[in-house]
Amino acid sequence: MEGSIRVDTKQERVAEISGHLIHTVKFGRGLLGHVDQGGTFEVRQAEVAPGYWELTALSVHMKGKALFFKTISVQQYYSRSELKLVPQNLTVAQGMDILRHTVSTNRQQDSRR
Repeated sequence: MEGSIRVDTKQERVAEISGHLIHTVKFGRGLLGHVDQGGTFEVRQAEVAPGYWELTALSVHMKGKALFFKTISVQQYYSRSELKLVPQNLTVAQGMDILRHTVSTNRQQDSRR
């Protein structure tokens, strides 16, 4: 594995970690399975409110085999942005209003693209 780690030194938190497999990884000398060379991953998190961190991006692309026969393929991408902390006394109705407004705004922006 070869990669990098970015640390937020003020918060003493891992902000980002990424890497790629430079060699095939074998389990049980390859009898139990292997993960192919070239697979990549990236994980990012950010402080969304003072002292509160959330996962903002995850990207995993790996291929391999398990027990000779089962092909393993993980192609996952996950991204979140514009995370906001809401008041602790937020009611369900207020939360639904925020969600409706956000969805409506996102649809309008998508239709303009």
